[in-house]
Amino acid sequence: YTGLINLIYIRAAIRERTGRELTLEAVRDYLLQEKLITPAEAADENLIFRGYDEFFETDEASTRIESIEYLIEKEASDEDE
Repeated sequence: YTGLINLIYIRAAIRERTGRELTLEAVRDYLLQEKLITPAEAADENLIFRGYDEFFETDEASTRIESIEYLIEKEASDEDE
């Protein structure tokens, strides 16, 4: 047991099997009701994925390209050695 519970995967499995779309909170509550998770695990605020907003400025999947020309010496005097 790794201590990690992926409610999103569990919710997807429930949806595939039953056709019902549950909230992550409902999935957590069902797991607790069935004693598949402990009350301490259910109370963990990090159990439910809230997105990456607290770690990244935007949801955009892009990179910033910066010039590195200033890092390269303009004279290559040691190239022949």
